[in-house]
Amino acid sequence: SADVEAICAQGRAWIRAFKAGDIDGLMALYRPDAQVALHGQRKLDGIAAIRAFFAPALAARPDVQFLLDVEDIQVHGDIAWLVSGYWYTSIGRDGQRYEDAGRSLLVYRRDRSRGRVGEWQIQVDIDQATPDVTFPPPPAAF
Repeated sequence: SADVEAICAQGRAWIRAFKAGDIDGLMALYRPDAQVALHGQRKLDGIAAIRAFFAPALAARPDVQFLLDVEDIQVHGDIAWLVSGYWYTSIGRDGQRYEDAGRSLLVYRRDRSRGRVGEWQIQVDIDQATPDVTFPPPPAAF
């Protein structure tokens, strides 16, 4: 459906913004009252906290690879969710390699404000480590 395609496009936009170090582009994908819960981190409430968390990582501009494998997308009116496996690899300026793999749950809400009628934005972003999502990523991951 068009909604499923739009949500997948948002996932690709998130990856592009992250890899480009585009904090404003990344924040545009989140609702102002979004919540982010990444494994091993405190829950982030609201766009200011989310920006404060991601800004240093994006400013460091590490060599990043980020892949998603969409497992399920459900759309119910103005709410949708996406479950995916993810694989993140970065190499810092010091040459240190970091890898993280797991599963994400993204809850989207259709934005009907500020002239963005019909645009999906992230309301909740939860990542967790899980034993069944490991390296290497599958060929279908984007």
